[in-house]
Amino acid sequence: MTSATSFLFFAIHLACIRAGNSCKSFVKLECKTEYHGVYGQQLILGCIVKPMVENVTIKTVTWKRMGAAAKDDANLLEYHRDKMDLTPGFTFAEPSWNKNNMNVSLLLTNTKMADKGVYECMVNTDRGDTTATISLSVTAKYKTPTMSSIPETNIKENTDVTIFCNSTGGHQTGLIWWFDQFGSNWTRSAELVAKETDDGLFSLSSKFTVLKATSSYTNYTCKVLNVNGAEEGMASFVIQFAPRDLGSKADHLGIVSTTKWLTPVVVIGSLIIGLLAALLLFKRRSAQRARRQSTFPLMSGHQTDTRHDQDVEAEGLNSDRN
Repeated sequence: MTSATSFLFFAIHLACIRAGNSCKSFVKLECKTEYHGVYGQQLILGCIVKPMVENVTIKTVTWKRMGAAAKDDANLLEYHRDKMDLTPGFTFAEPSWNKNNMNVSLLLTNTKMADKGVYECMVNTDRGDTTATISLSVTAKYKTPTMSSIPETNIKENTDVTIFCNSTGGHQTGLIWWFDQFGSNWTRSAELVAKETDDGLFSLSSKFTVLKATSSYTNYTCKVLNVNGAEEGMASFVIQFAPRDLGSKADHLGIVSTTKWLTPVVVIGSLIIGLLAALLLFKRRSAQRARRQSTFPLMSGHQTDTRHDQDVEAEGLNSDRN
């Protein structure tokens, strides 16, 4: 700092004291007045000290949240003469911050819904004091919904099926819309319950009952919308119907079981019948052969007698002729 600048600074500072005003004009705190945080993410509330003179040293920095929700004298960050007092979840944005660093921005390491509100940053230097306020709003998006049904699986045709769609994490009450596989909106037939959780977020639970459900309509979709109507999540669900031949499966198994023992019985029976037929045929042929053998001698003797008679008759004729 030059001698002229130093003389000017002290002259202005003396004038300010005589006027009964603080010399805040030598330092200025520049901060963005409004921030929008997202639940579960880091956020920096940016503030930078802008000195109007050289060689400014920071003595004290204090960050606090104002309003009815904040506790009295609950400073989130306080630096005073080389001593630091931090509330968990809050620190300087620059890890290696020191009293010569004019960047006094505040870092929120894990933004929560309770962090929304108005913040005040107060800086005291060897060249004067400065203060600024910042407004912080926090939003949170709903998570991807999960779906289930009652009954769960092997559902028969024309059975009433209740499908559930659940989502959490929104910062305001949202909506759940229902659609079938053809795009028809069934939201009016569904029931929705919204509850605020301990962390200041909301959970949504919706159920939709498909009356006399059939395998022609198996796919259903639920969409989660925020309070502004913007979609934040979607999930699809397929009703698990039982296979159509499940009812006759037992009969089929019975037929298969019967076939297993009936087949060898039929084979064995066929063999027995074949053997009996062969045996009967063999007996018939044996009987026929026996009959032929018994009648052959009789027929031979009959022929001999006939020839003898013919010879006798011939001899008698010859004697008569003589």
